[in-house]
Amino acid sequence: MATYTKYTKKSGQTAWKVSGYLGIDPNTGKQVNVEKRGFNSKKEAQLFLNRKLVEIDKNGFKKENTGDTFKDIYELWLESYKMTVKESTLMILQRDFRNHILPKFGNKPLRKITITEIQKFANEKSKTHTQFKTFIFNISRIFKFAIKQGIVDKNPVDRIFMPRKKEDFEKSKIKYFTQEQLNIFLTYAKEHENTKKFSFFYLMANTGTRQGELLGLQWKHVDFSSQTLKIRQTLAKGKNNRPYLEEPKNKNSKRDIPLNNETIAILKHWRKIQREEMLLYGFNTMDKEQLVFSNRKNSFIEMSSPNYWVKCICKRSGLPQLSPHALRHTFATILISQGKDFKTVSELLGHTNISMTLDVYAGVYKEQKTDAVNVISSILQ
Repeated sequence: MATYTKYTKKSGQTAWKVSGYLGIDPNTGKQVNVEKRGFNSKKEAQLFLNRKLVEIDKNGFKKENTGDTFKDIYELWLESYKMTVKESTLMILQRDFRNHILPKFGNKPLRKITITEIQKFANEKSKTHTQFKTFIFNISRIFKFAIKQGIVDKNPVDRIFMPRKKEDFEKSKIKYFTQEQLNIFLTYAKEHENTKKFSFFYLMANTGTRQGELLGLQWKHVDFSSQTLKIRQTLAKGKNNRPYLEEPKNKNSKRDIPLNNETIAILKHWRKIQREEMLLYGFNTMDKEQLVFSNRKNSFIEMSSPNYWVKCICKRSGLPQLSPHALRHTFATILISQGKDFKTVSELLGHTNISMTLDVYAGVYKEQKTDAVNVISSILQ
């Protein structure tokens, strides 16, 4: 029921006001009424009330007092989202919110966050972080959730201009060893490091596996008869940095990688050494569930350890300071430089698709094409 009243303003002009009942808000259980003045005619006041009723019928009542701040809504959204992803993915997402998004928007009322503020945030992050688009995508997730909950009407992220990455971020040059540097690295590891470290890096260099895939590798995944390495899991970090095994990054990451004779020989030798060493510590490593690479407590090696090992080897052997991931890149670049097709390289690396491989190794591919043209040129001279 609504009441329309004609009244006179201080200026002497006449106007209309409307008072009406909109319904019961299910969020609060309270009756909701509306009153508004300043209409030029009764018809205009009626049109306003009708539009209000249609809006409520379509979208429901707004949750005016639920989740005032961006952080409040983020925490509501997180309760549902965390049930849909792997623990390691959740940890990365929470880290991004904690370190980048919440310090900027966390205490701001969600309704008061402007397009300009988000645009400025995007512009600033694009200069310093290669993954800045992920930050913006996650902000958008919160607003989309808020829209579904009837908390806000619009997503301001939809109206910003996404900055272009700087060239050095867009196609950041991958870091890898040359074939000569790889030989120096592996030779030093063999002569000056223990068998475990050498075997770890030799296997990575000859298979292009990710660090987490090797740290989570068990002997049941090494098929000596068929000379195959089966990647079925990876080591990840969960809550409170708890290490645990999970499925690989994507469906293509589950793959079988052929092993050459030298790699098989090195793995057999390492298995023998491992059994002898772990027996001294009181562990029976005959179980197929046994980790290929474990610490002295026969548990997971700390995920930061291989990075430390690489840095030490590089420093002592006079090589540039690179990370373990450089061995994966080295594996790929050597294959590409030898003319192996990108589909094969992509499958061995466990990439989501071939376009990802092309994108990551575009620079190497460009060099390969240049060399190919130079070969033709030398023949025609």
